[in-house]
Amino acid sequence: MDDDRLERPRALRACLRLHLVLLALGALTVVLTAVLRDDLVLNWARGHRSAAEILERQGLDYLIEEQPIAVPQFFPVAAVLFVVMAMLMGVLLVFFRNGHHWARVCLAVLVVMTAVATLSGIRVEPPQVFVVLSYLSLVVEVAILVTMFHPDTDRYLSATHDRIAAS
Repeated sequence: MDDDRLERPRALRACLRLHLVLLALGALTVVLTAVLRDDLVLNWARGHRSAAEILERQGLDYLIEEQPIAVPQFFPVAAVLFVVMAMLMGVLLVFFRNGHHWARVCLAVLVVMTAVATLSGIRVEPPQVFVVLSYLSLVVEVAILVTMFHPDTDRYLSATHDRIAAS
């Protein structure tokens, strides 16, 4: 081990791996958004009066193809949101892994915001596979926060700060 570097504690290593799991769940969600587009539009249409009327009279294909009303474009929104979040998380993880406390704070805020968005998504009653993925991601998000603020992680960040301040 290099004298200038502290060994990363198990909690921090677990936290970093959990972030990767969260990113994988996000990527899977984006893929399923493209694959299950019709199911998403169908669920959306059932919750909107004018879309539900069109759906009942002329069917899902008409609603999607002709778009007599603005049908949400779920995939482009999900894909762009995922790419932006993944890039931001990637940059912050580099700083967090190297012992910067401010990156932990930023990541924690990002994870909490993701959890709030996840809960909002569950509330609109998406297809069941998205509900399952949402609950799974909520479990991962809680685990991230627990490992992120674990006492071993705190000690690592403090020791890294002290080492940097001393040099």
